Amino acid sequence: MSTKTAVMKKKKWTEDRTIKLILRLLLLCFSVIYIYPVIFAVITSLKTLPEFYTDIWALPKNFLYGNYIEAFFTGKIGEYFLNSVIIAVCSILAIQVISTMAAYALTRLRVPHTNLILLILFALQILPTETIIIPLYVEMSKIGFLRMQYVPIIIAYVGWSIPGSAIILKNFFETVPKELLEAARIDGSGEVKSLFLIVLPLMKSAVCTVSIMNFNFVWGELMWAQIATLLTDKGLPLTVGLLNFKGQISTNWPQLCAAICIVILPLYLIFLLMQKYFIAGLTAGGVKG
Repeated sequence: MSTKTAVMKKKKWTEDRTIKLILRLLLLCFSVIYIYPVIFAVITSLKTLPEFYTDIWALPKNFLYGNYIEAFFTGKIGEYFLNSVIIAVCSILAIQVISTMAAYALTRLRVPHTNLILLILFALQILPTETIIIPLYVEMSKIGFLRMQYVPIIIAYVGWSIPGSAIILKNFFETVPKELLEAARIDGSGEVKSLFLIVLPLMKSAVCTVSIMNFNFVWGELMWAQIATLLTDKGLPLTVGLLNFKGQISTNWPQLCAAICIVILPLYLIFLLMQKYFIAGLTAGGVKG
């Protein structure tokens, strides 16, 4: 090996190490920026109000878990939490059933104008939700849904989430071997039975990935939830309830941070429980065939 070649390889190796070090430092900075507000909220939620105003950056002298109890009952976070659970469960179930069947039909059945349908789904997916909130509100008002508990929120969430979910699931369904479905048809299995007994067991990671993404949207959406509950004080989800909570006790930051921790806790728990399927789904989605 010549000296020039050795120098070039050493220089390239040094540059690669420098780039990797810079990228790792950037990722570390982004992680701190993302994680620190959560840590700050947890620490603040365990303080008393005088401790918070004395030094907002200090650790609590005594861990005050009573803030969570006060936020849950006095601030009605428990009621809002139950409402959000009902909305999330109904929305996710409807989204998964409809988008799964739509994706399967577009992938494995001879649906006329499949490409046109996909184009429409893409157009709906990239359409900003803010642009249709006013027409949606007017339509819901004429139908009379705005005075109904949960209904306007669930319908909107399902409608907004189906296009993207169907597109993602369709890409996963295309990786399932056709021979499995053909063998099932020869044995007399119907399409619905084949979907639930053959395809879906192979698509756990894809279904979990889509479910987590939709849950993250449904659980944290605020704009439509606030507009859809203008005419009622029942069925308020956590995001809207948190604004009301802030208005009720705007100076009690420890209790407000306790309420915020209650809101974000389900997101972390669900991701921790389903991260294996979520990561597998993201990895599988990157390779076809």
